[in-house]
Amino acid sequence: MSWRDQFAKPSGAMGWIAGQLMAMKNGHRSTWVFSLLDLKPTDRVLEIGFGPGSDIAHASRAAAFVAGVDHSDVMVRMASGRNAQAINEKRVELKLGSAAQLPYPENHFDRVYAINAAQFWKDSVKTLTEVGRVLKPGGWVVLAVQPRSKNATEETSRQAGIGLSKSLASAGFEDVHTEMHQMPPVPTVCVLGRRPALSTR
Repeated sequence: MSWRDQFAKPSGAMGWIAGQLMAMKNGHRSTWVFSLLDLKPTDRVLEIGFGPGSDIAHASRAAAFVAGVDHSDVMVRMASGRNAQAINEKRVELKLGSAAQLPYPENHFDRVYAINAAQFWKDSVKTLTEVGRVLKPGGWVVLAVQPRSKNATEETSRQAGIGLSKSLASAGFEDVHTEMHQMPPVPTVCVLGRRPALSTR
């Protein structure tokens, strides 16, 4: 398994190292994404692809409850250790699972976010339809991607944003819009969308 594969689905000793690198290197990007996520003290939040759990810890300091789903058992163990106190206090819950089949009921979360995970989803429209299922009406999804392919450029980031925007619209989200933030080695793009509120008619 290559290093790139380890960042997609960490496993074994190499996966543990990849997780430690993610935890150390991504603070600036996460701070910007959280400024867009705009968590409230009453929010119930889900992170998809939480990796080493640094952003789970960040979210748990701002929101009422934070859940996480990741498909790597190595990352579940690492993130559980990093968030042990919050898990014991029932403020955080971490599960091994798939973005395409979230282990939560309908209308459960105020916010759902994913940082450098959405680019690995095999069927983004289907996955985002599933995200819409667990979001409360009027709830927001925030998807951030910083391309790390060998020849990635600002245009790579822009195209990633365009693709995610189209997928969000196809999955039924409204108010879809994109933000771009300059940072090395290439900009991070963040795409936001809102699940439509229930009709009052």
